[in-house]
Amino acid sequence: MWDYINQKFILPIESKKWVMQALCRAWKKYKGEVKQNHFMKYKTTKRMLKNRPLEIPEVQFRKLIRYWHLPEIKAMSAKNIENRSKQTCPHRTGSTGFGIVHKQLRDSKENNEEPSRAEIFTVTRTSRKGKEIDPKSQSTIDELTSRIEVG
Repeated sequence: MWDYINQKFILPIESKKWVMQALCRAWKKYKGEVKQNHFMKYKTTKRMLKNRPLEIPEVQFRKLIRYWHLPEIKAMSAKNIENRSKQTCPHRTGSTGFGIVHKQLRDSKENNEEPSRAEIFTVTRTSRKGKEIDPKSQSTIDELTSRIEVG
C-alpha cells in the first residue's frame, strides 16, 4: 500500500507510520460498515447478495458471508458485543492512546509529577469540545472529585 500511495503522492518516509495507521483505521471502518449495511441488515443470503456493495465482487462477498456465518466468528462477535455493553463510562480520546494522555498530563505538571488514575479518568472522559458527558461518567467524576477533596 505504501508503494501504491507513493505512485500517487510525494510523501516523506517519516509519514509512513501515520499513513499506514490512517489506512488501517479506514479499512476497519469500511469493514464495519459493510457488515452493518449488507450483512446484519438482511436475514437471508439471497437478500444479502442482492444488496451487496457493488465494489465487492459477488464471489468475494459470498466468501465473506460464509466467514461471518462461522460459529467461532459469531461467538467472537457476540463476546465483543457483550464486552462493549459492559462499558459504562466510555472514554472520549478517540484514537489518542492513554499513554499519550498520561505523558501530556505528567508534562503539564510541575516537577513532572505522575498523574493519578482519577486525573486520567477525568481527562479521558471529559469532552474538549464542550459536549455533555454521559450521566454515569459525570457521577463517577463527581464522586472522584469529592473523594480527592476529602483526602
